[in-house]
Amino acid sequence: MCLLLAVRDPAACRLWLAANRDERVARPWRSPTLISHHPPVFGGVDLEGGGTWLAVNLASGFVVGVTNANLGARSGRRSRGQLVLEAATQGSLADALALLAEVDVDSYGAFNLMLADTAAAFVATNYPEARIEPVEDPLFALGNDALGGDGLRTQAALRALGPATHGGTGDLAPALARLLADHRGADPFCRHFGPFGTVCSTILALHGAVVQTYLFAAGPPCQARFEPVAPPPLPYS
Repeated sequence: MCLLLAVRDPAACRLWLAANRDERVARPWRSPTLISHHPPVFGGVDLEGGGTWLAVNLASGFVVGVTNANLGARSGRRSRGQLVLEAATQGSLADALALLAEVDVDSYGAFNLMLADTAAAFVATNYPEARIEPVEDPLFALGNDALGGDGLRTQAALRALGPATHGGTGDLAPALARLLADHRGADPFCRHFGPFGTVCSTILALHGAVVQTYLFAAGPPCQARFEPVAPPPLPYS
Protein backbone atom coordinates (compact mmCIF):
# COMPACT_ATOMS: atom_id res chain seq x y z
CA MET A 1 0.00 0.00 0.00
CA CYS A 2 1.41 3.31 -0.99
CA LEU A 3 -1.05 5.82 0.39
CA LEU A 4 -2.69 5.64 3.80
CA LEU A 5 -4.87 8.42 5.22
CA ALA A 6 -6.17 8.78 8.77
CA VAL A 7 -8.79 11.07 10.27
CA ARG A 8 -8.88 10.90 14.05
CA ASP A 9 -11.50 12.28 16.42
CA PRO A 10 -10.55 11.03 19.91
CA ALA A 11 -13.33 13.05 21.56
CA ALA A 12 -15.91 11.14 19.51
CA CYS A 13 -13.96 7.85 19.79
CA ARG A 14 -13.83 7.66 15.99
CA LEU A 15 -11.09 6.80 13.52
CA TRP A 16 -11.38 6.81 9.72
CA LEU A 17 -8.73 5.18 7.52
CA ALA A 18 -8.56 5.32 3.73
CA ALA A 19 -5.91 3.48 1.75
CA ASN A 20 -4.86 2.74 -1.80
CA ARG A 21 -2.66 -0.28 -2.34
CA ASP A 22 -0.18 0.32 -5.17
CA GLU A 23 1.51 -2.84 -6.38
CA ARG A 24 2.39 -4.90 -9.42
CA VAL A 25 -0.93 -5.62 -11.10
CA ALA A 26 0.00 -9.28 -11.56
CA ARG A 27 0.86 -9.84 -7.88
CA PRO A 28 -1.83 -12.17 -6.47
CA TRP A 29 -3.93 -11.17 -3.48
CA ARG A 30 -7.20 -12.00 -1.75
CA SER A 31 -9.94 -9.61 -0.68
CA PRO A 32 -10.41 -8.92 3.06
CA THR A 33 -11.12 -11.98 5.14
CA LEU A 34 -10.49 -13.30 8.64
CA ILE A 35 -6.75 -13.96 8.50
CA SER A 36 -6.25 -14.80 12.17
CA HIS A 37 -8.70 -16.41 14.58
CA HIS A 38 -7.03 -15.83 17.94
CA PRO A 39 -7.16 -12.91 18.13
CA PRO A 40 -9.54 -12.22 15.26
CA VAL A 41 -7.75 -10.09 12.65
CA PHE A 42 -9.44 -8.99 9.43
CA GLY A 43 -7.70 -7.80 6.27
CA GLY A 44 -6.56 -8.54 2.74
CA VAL A 45 -4.06 -11.29 2.04
CA ASP A 46 -0.87 -11.00 -0.04
CA LEU A 47 -0.67 -14.41 -1.69
CA GLU A 48 2.90 -13.91 -2.90
CA GLY A 49 4.80 -12.52 0.09
CA GLY A 50 2.42 -13.49 2.86
CA GLY A 51 0.84 -11.24 5.42
CA THR A 52 -1.33 -8.22 4.69
CA TRP A 53 -1.10 -4.56 3.77
CA LEU A 54 -3.89 -3.42 6.14
CA ALA A 55 -5.39 -5.27 9.07
CA VAL A 56 -7.79 -4.53 11.90
CA ASN A 57 -7.73 -6.39 15.21
CA LEU A 58 -11.44 -6.98 15.83
CA ALA A 59 -11.04 -7.86 19.50
CA SER A 60 -8.96 -4.85 20.56
CA GLY A 61 -10.06 -2.32 17.94
CA PHE A 62 -6.79 -1.18 16.41
CA VAL A 63 -5.50 -1.00 12.84
CA VAL A 64 -2.07 -1.58 11.28
CA GLY A 65 -1.18 -0.53 7.73
CA VAL A 66 2.04 -0.36 5.71
CA THR A 67 3.55 1.62 2.87
CA ASN A 68 6.88 0.87 1.23
CA ALA A 69 9.56 3.45 1.97
CA ASN A 70 11.07 3.93 -1.48
CA LEU A 71 13.97 6.15 -0.45
CA GLY A 72 16.99 3.90 -0.10
CA ALA A 73 14.77 0.81 -0.11
CA ARG A 74 16.77 -2.20 0.98
CA SER A 75 16.05 -5.75 -0.06
CA GLY A 76 14.46 -7.55 2.87
CA ARG A 77 14.47 -11.22 3.72
CA ARG A 78 10.84 -11.06 4.81
CA SER A 79 7.70 -9.48 3.45
CA ARG A 80 6.63 -6.23 5.08
CA GLY A 81 3.12 -7.66 5.08
CA GLN A 82 4.22 -10.31 7.54
CA LEU A 83 5.25 -7.58 9.95
CA VAL A 84 1.82 -5.97 9.61
CA LEU A 85 0.16 -9.27 10.47
CA GLU A 86 2.47 -9.91 13.42
CA ALA A 87 1.72 -6.46 14.83
CA ALA A 88 -2.03 -6.79 14.24
CA THR A 89 -2.20 -10.13 16.06
CA GLN A 90 -0.87 -8.65 19.28
CA GLY A 91 -3.28 -8.27 22.19
CA SER A 92 -3.43 -4.48 22.09
CA LEU A 93 -2.03 -1.42 20.37
CA ALA A 94 0.51 -1.12 23.21
CA ASP A 95 1.60 -4.73 22.63
CA ALA A 96 1.99 -4.06 18.90
CA LEU A 97 4.23 -1.08 19.64
CA ALA A 98 6.28 -3.20 22.05
CA LEU A 99 6.74 -5.82 19.32
CA LEU A 100 8.03 -3.21 16.88
CA ALA A 101 10.49 -1.96 19.48
CA GLU A 102 11.95 -5.46 19.82
CA VAL A 103 11.78 -6.95 16.32
CA ASP A 104 14.75 -6.91 13.95
CA VAL A 105 13.32 -4.35 11.53
CA ASP A 106 16.42 -4.57 9.32
CA SER A 107 15.25 -8.03 8.25
CA TYR A 108 12.45 -6.31 6.28
CA GLY A 109 12.51 -4.06 3.26
CA ALA A 110 12.22 -0.33 3.96
CA PHE A 111 8.77 0.39 5.38
CA ASN A 112 6.50 2.96 6.97
CA LEU A 113 3.84 1.63 9.34
CA MET A 114 0.79 3.27 10.84
CA LEU A 115 -0.73 1.84 14.00
CA ALA A 116 -3.87 3.44 15.42
CA ASP A 117 -7.03 3.09 17.43
CA THR A 118 -9.60 5.72 18.28
CA ALA A 119 -7.52 7.10 21.15
CA ALA A 120 -3.99 7.23 19.74
CA ALA A 121 -1.93 6.80 16.58
CA PHE A 122 1.72 6.04 15.89
CA VAL A 123 4.03 5.72 12.90
CA ALA A 124 7.04 3.46 12.69
CA THR A 125 9.80 3.06 10.14
CA ASN A 126 13.14 1.37 9.53
CA TYR A 127 14.44 4.02 7.13
CA PRO A 128 16.93 5.55 7.53
CA GLU A 129 16.87 4.11 11.04
CA ALA A 130 14.34 2.39 13.26
CA ARG A 131 12.02 4.72 15.14
CA ILE A 132 8.46 4.95 16.43
CA GLU A 133 6.68 8.28 16.82
CA PRO A 134 3.26 9.34 18.09
CA VAL A 135 0.91 11.15 15.71
CA GLU A 136 -0.67 14.21 17.29
CA ASP A 137 -2.43 15.72 14.26
CA PRO A 138 -6.07 14.71 13.65
CA LEU A 139 -5.34 14.37 9.92
CA PHE A 140 -2.43 12.28 8.74
CA ALA A 141 -1.13 10.92 5.44
CA LEU A 142 1.50 8.21 5.11
CA GLY A 143 3.20 7.53 1.79
CA ASN A 144 6.46 6.24 0.40
CA ASP A 145 8.68 9.09 1.55
CA ALA A 146 10.82 8.95 4.67
CA LEU A 147 8.92 10.06 7.75
CA GLY A 148 8.98 13.83 7.98
CA GLY A 149 9.56 14.20 4.24
CA ASP A 150 7.40 16.55 2.21
CA GLY A 151 6.20 14.17 -0.48
CA LEU A 152 3.97 15.71 -3.16
CA ARG A 153 1.40 12.97 -2.78
CA THR A 154 1.06 13.10 0.99
CA GLN A 155 1.00 16.91 1.07
CA ALA A 156 -1.73 16.95 -1.57
CA ALA A 157 -3.67 14.36 0.41
CA LEU A 158 -3.50 16.46 3.56
CA ARG A 159 -4.75 19.52 1.67
CA ALA A 160 -7.66 17.46 0.34
CA LEU A 161 -8.50 15.92 3.71
CA GLY A 162 -9.22 19.30 5.30
CA PRO A 163 -12.25 20.16 3.13
CA ALA A 164 -13.35 16.51 3.16
CA THR A 165 -13.67 16.58 6.94
CA HIS A 166 -15.35 19.99 7.15
CA GLY A 167 -18.36 19.64 9.38
CA GLY A 168 -17.04 16.80 11.51
CA THR A 169 -16.22 13.11 11.21
CA GLY A 170 -19.68 11.75 10.49
CA ASP A 171 -19.93 9.71 7.30
CA LEU A 172 -16.67 10.48 5.51
CA ALA A 173 -16.92 7.50 3.16
CA PRO A 174 -18.19 9.38 0.07
CA ALA A 175 -15.53 12.11 0.36
CA LEU A 176 -12.76 9.59 1.00
CA ALA A 177 -13.87 7.47 -1.95
CA ARG A 178 -13.67 10.48 -4.26
CA LEU A 179 -10.25 11.37 -2.91
CA LEU A 180 -8.82 7.87 -3.39
CA ALA A 181 -10.05 7.81 -7.01
CA ASP A 182 -8.51 11.20 -7.87
CA HIS A 183 -6.10 11.25 -10.83
CA ARG A 184 -5.14 14.91 -10.67
CA GLY A 185 -1.64 16.22 -10.07
CA ALA A 186 1.87 15.11 -10.86
CA ASP A 187 1.63 12.19 -8.42
CA PRO A 188 -2.07 11.21 -8.29
CA PHE A 189 -3.74 9.24 -5.54
CA CYS A 190 -5.04 6.60 -8.00
CA ARG A 191 -2.20 5.41 -10.21
CA HIS A 192 -2.11 3.64 -13.57
CA PHE A 193 1.41 2.92 -14.77
CA GLY A 194 1.09 -0.14 -16.99
CA PRO A 195 2.15 -3.22 -15.00
CA PHE A 196 2.14 -1.20 -11.75
CA GLY A 197 -0.62 0.79 -10.15
CA THR A 198 -3.45 0.99 -7.64
CA VAL A 199 -4.84 -2.53 -7.38
CA CYS A 200 -7.42 -2.11 -4.60
CA SER A 201 -8.68 0.38 -2.06
CA THR A 202 -10.09 0.34 1.48
CA ILE A 203 -12.14 2.70 3.62
CA LEU A 204 -12.87 1.79 7.21
CA ALA A 205 -14.10 3.48 10.36
CA LEU A 206 -13.75 2.47 13.98
CA HIS A 207 -16.16 3.77 16.61
CA GLY A 208 -14.65 2.85 19.91
CA ALA A 209 -13.29 -0.65 19.37
CA VAL A 210 -15.98 -1.59 16.85
CA VAL A 211 -15.67 -1.58 13.06
CA GLN A 212 -18.50 0.76 12.09
CA THR A 213 -17.74 0.90 8.35
CA TYR A 214 -15.67 -1.33 6.09
CA LEU A 215 -15.72 -0.68 2.35
CA PHE A 216 -13.48 -2.37 -0.20
CA ALA A 217 -12.88 -1.71 -3.90
CA ALA A 218 -11.44 -4.83 -5.54
CA GLY A 219 -9.64 -2.82 -8.19
CA PRO A 220 -8.62 0.78 -8.88
CA PRO A 221 -11.14 2.97 -7.02
CA CYS A 222 -11.75 5.02 -10.18
CA GLN A 223 -13.16 1.86 -11.78
CA ALA A 224 -14.22 -0.56 -9.04
CA ARG A 225 -17.13 0.20 -6.73
CA PHE A 226 -16.61 0.36 -2.99
CA GLU A 227 -18.65 -2.51 -1.60
CA PRO A 228 -19.48 -3.06 2.07
CA VAL A 229 -17.60 -5.90 3.73
CA ALA A 230 -18.87 -7.44 6.95
CA PRO A 231 -16.20 -8.63 9.40
CA PRO A 232 -17.42 -11.53 11.55
CA PRO A 233 -19.33 -10.41 14.65
CA LEU A 234 -17.80 -10.68 18.08
CA PRO A 235 -17.37 -12.71 20.14
CA TYR A 236 -15.68 -14.89 17.53
CA SER A 237 -14.80 -18.52 18.10
